[in-house]
Amino acid sequence: MATAKGANKAPDLEQQIKFLQGIDFFNNFDDHELRQLLGVCKILRVKAGQYIIKEDTMERVFYILLKGEVSVVKSVAHKKRRAVELTRLKAGACFGEMSMVMDIKRTAGVITRNNSFILVINPEVISSSNVFLQLKFYKRFCEILVGRLIIANERLAGLEKDIDLQSLKEIDLPAEDQKPEITSQPAAIKKQQAGQSVTSQASYDELPPLPAKKDRIVRSRMQRRLSAVLDLPFNPAVAAILEPMLSGKVDNTRVLADYIQLDPVLTCKILQIANSSFFRRTAPVGTVPHAMITVGIRHIQESINDIISLADTPKAFSGFRKVASRFWRHSVVVARIAVLLAESIRVSSPADIYLAGLTHDLGIIGLDLIEPAVYPHISNPSSEISTNFLKAETSYIGIDHGQAGFWLGESLGLPEVYLTVMRLHHSPDMARSHSLIIALIHLADLFASNHGCGFEFSDVTTDKITKSFAWILIQEKHRPFLDVNLPDFIKQFDEELNKTWTNVTKGLTF
Repeated sequence: MATAKGANKAPDLEQQIKFLQGIDFFNNFDDHELRQLLGVCKILRVKAGQYIIKEDTMERVFYILLKGEVSVVKSVAHKKRRAVELTRLKAGACFGEMSMVMDIKRTAGVITRNNSFILVINPEVISSSNVFLQLKFYKRFCEILVGRLIIANERLAGLEKDIDLQSLKEIDLPAEDQKPEITSQPAAIKKQQAGQSVTSQASYDELPPLPAKKDRIVRSRMQRRLSAVLDLPFNPAVAAILEPMLSGKVDNTRVLADYIQLDPVLTCKILQIANSSFFRRTAPVGTVPHAMITVGIRHIQESINDIISLADTPKAFSGFRKVASRFWRHSVVVARIAVLLAESIRVSSPADIYLAGLTHDLGIIGLDLIEPAVYPHISNPSSEISTNFLKAETSYIGIDHGQAGFWLGESLGLPEVYLTVMRLHHSPDMARSHSLIIALIHLADLFASNHGCGFEFSDVTTDKITKSFAWILIQEKHRPFLDVNLPDFIKQFDEELNKTWTNVTKGLTF
């Protein structure tokens, strides 16, 4: 991990273990189990006056307050940025358990009262750890829930009069657009996300009405629906380019591979075939050229021809061409920028950086088939999907495209690294593996948006790029980058993008 000087120096593992042993939640955990837990979870440092949980949002994350104090708040109706303080929690308390057990929106918010250290526990990460650690964690988790239920019952039994709501303390909420200034020790760069504003379409009256908002979803049902998606829409412009090359001898296989890799869906379909049980190799097939060797050129030609010949292939984004074109261009541009960024930083990755960028938004295609009335609204800059893309996805569909991409890619049998990039490219601070390639794709996404080729976001400023948590991950994996002046590097890379933008968008006639 990148190190800072002086007080920001990160405690070593033994210090962290000793610290956790003083927390009530971990009373029955031994050193080995705490070491395992720290290996799959993340400790965050959060400044005073920041959101940890926002009311009416959805996320399956559980928090344990290691140090500091937080307020649990409920917003006041008809009073903007005002809330009543329900209670205060001190070190050792845990919160966020309701959304971890059930897929429901957060019923209250949590705000830090002072500088705090918080252990973030993702149930999906816990489920991948040692089975005995899982059992001990969930046993302790259940004990906490039972204890709270007993206290709640005692309070109800002892009530002799109605609660005086006027006695609740009313407080100011942080600004709605203010992001938690969360850093992982010893980071000094803050994670930022940008809003979205897009080029308008001729008439917004033609847009389909948005579906009803989802207060709760069953994640397993959504996963099954995504896994059942068989025919994904591809870019018809790429199909037209490929069509003459799908019969007879191919003189230049590299050109064929490059054309296939202009479309994320066709690329994923080829990788699915190459990684199927029929062609199973000792190592997963992660590139189109490798797939050509594994499967054979003729089989690749036939497979693509079968895919693009299907008459009932659904149209992307309900036939809204500008939205579809924007998506296809964004996918390729992010892939190309990621490669350029890696070359500029002078880092390499065992995984194909280009394909990770090309497929990073695959989940959008899957969710578009499930809720086709949502994404066309990105053409309207004043719509909710434009102004707060990720929140709107969760509200109207139930999950964001990152998780959807992970499930969809998993059903296609894609290599694990691409699945991880799909899931975490908007949350690099959550990366526990493949952090370098996740950081590269995250930054490429921001640079693409900054240059007017975004999909989820636009209006991404250089300042927001500079403050991205992804730079910390790059410093961790590539030590020489610690000595680089980050603002100067970003300025130079941005200037290089301006000079080479014609090459970045070369061949993108769609």
